[in-house]
Amino acid sequence: MKKFRFEQILKIKQQLEEIKKSELAHQNEILKGYIEKKLEFEERLNEAKEELKGLYMGVFFPNEVRSYSQFMENLKKRIDIQNQLIYYQQAKVEEKKRELIHSMIEKKKYEKLKEKHLINLVNELKQLENKELDGIISYKIYKSLGDDSGR
Repeated sequence: MKKFRFEQILKIKQQLEEIKKSELAHQNEILKGYIEKKLEFEERLNEAKEELKGLYMGVFFPNEVRSYSQFMENLKKRIDIQNQLIYYQQAKVEEKKRELIHSMIEKKKYEKLKEKHLINLVNELKQLENKELDGIISYKIYKSLGDDSGR
């Protein structure tokens, strides 16, 4: 029986695919963290806006308003930074997806080759079996002809 000659390559391709999957999952986790951080900053900004509205309704000091304004400006800058991080991380995730797809395609090629190899092996076995059966049948026919003529 012939062994599939690309078995080692197929195993390596499978391992590479698993690595690419774990890298993609890691990049998705990073993206998720950035998004959560952005949402946290936005929530803080909304809370600060509500507190500032409350200050305007009552008696307020200019220093308090200025500190809230500075705090909100800092939060807006952080949100902008998070948006940039999210954008770049999304690009990384897309790149990892492309790498994973490429890896899956490569693995699939070798799986198809292995499948064809197995089909060829089965066909060879069927041909050998048919040859054996033909030989047995021919022998029995020859023997039965010989037995009849010898009586």
